[in-house]
Amino acid sequence: MLPHPLDLIALILGVLAALRQLETSGRRPESYPWVDAPNFERWKRAAQAAYRLGVSACFGKVLLDIALSLLFRVRPLPFPVQVTIGVSVDLGWVLLMIIAFVRWRRAHAVAREVGMDRRPVPPPDAS
Repeated sequence: MLPHPLDLIALILGVLAALRQLETSGRRPESYPWVDAPNFERWKRAAQAAYRLGVSACFGKVLLDIALSLLFRVRPLPFPVQVTIGVSVDLGWVLLMIIAFVRWRRAHAVAREVGMDRRPVPPPDAS
């Protein structure tokens, strides 16, 4: 069973989105003293939701493709039905990724708007 080419792209995009989500969750308001707390939280919620959607869409697509390929081996359906289901899954994934991308862009716009595009202040040394 060879992986579907879009599954490889979905895996790569899913890993990148997961890394960005991790990086976003590690940001603290103390690192951006010029940004007020409500704006920081607004940006953080928007960014995390966008990245979570991207991660879920990518890994969900891969898992669904694997499950469907196993199902089609156990319970074969006519080829046109299999193709229709496969194309529907791919188009659904593309649609979710477009929505995630638009939300990523909005979160970046919020970051620029509130001044988070500048470098964060490093935390003080604990020593």
